[in-house]
Amino acid sequence: TLFRSAPNGTNNKKVDEEEEEKRRVEARREKQRRRREKNSEKYGDGYRIAFTCSFCKFRTFEEKDIEAHLDSTAHQETLDYIQKQTKFDKVVMEFLHECMVNKFKKTSMRKAQANQNEAAKFQEKDVLEGVASDDHMMKVETVHCSACNTYVPSLHSSVQQHIKSPEHKKSKLAYKEQIKRECVLTATSILNNPIVKSRYEQYAKGENPFEIVEPSEEAQVVVEESNEQTEEANEQNEEANEEVEENEETIEEDITDPNDFTADITSTDEN
Repeated sequence: TLFRSAPNGTNNKKVDEEEEEKRRVEARREKQRRRREKNSEKYGDGYRIAFTCSFCKFRTFEEKDIEAHLDSTAHQETLDYIQKQTKFDKVVMEFLHECMVNKFKKTSMRKAQANQNEAAKFQEKDVLEGVASDDHMMKVETVHCSACNTYVPSLHSSVQQHIKSPEHKKSKLAYKEQIKRECVLTATSILNNPIVKSRYEQYAKGENPFEIVEPSEEAQVVVEESNEQTEEANEQNEEANEEVEENEETIEEDITDPNDFTADITSTDEN
């Protein structure tokens, strides 16, 4: 009887683990949905076709700007800082850089496809819908300052006044330190993703893993969830220090150990 009950117990445990994993996946997707809504409010509905560098927190809608950033000294300094803190070798750092280049290329392709197909373009709602004349509102262009998390009128005088203000100078230094803290977590979280690990193994062999078509849309969702978990982890760290994110949920159980990838490389080198 004891020998017969063991498999049932094992099966029950497996079912419980599967149910728990399903709940975690649903929770991650809900966080992903909320994050997309938050980013849409912050950057506009076109944020998904913006060019970004996850390590430097750089964001732009201009292709020439992201190209310049990826070749810039600032970007390289961020990579150098990541390498100094993680002790990753040269191949790993080159791979991380190529991840951002590939991300840029995929965004370019997505924008090109959207431009070729008018039906694919998102029709943004009129932001002034429902606004009456006695509300005294008008639509104006603004410049977003990530360091201060504020919007500045898109006027040369207003921008100059903002960047020369004591508040901006202070926020700029604090934001630079924040990027330093979070870029390491971003890099390790990306590398700990199983799909990215597989790509790195191909890259280390001299192959180009970025030429391979994604096996499914679900695989891309997994990568996006991993990146968004990283952003959530960054916000949690910020919350612990400054308590500025009142509604941020605890995500410690979703964060992988940053040492996992380092351990894999160490064992590979030793062999």
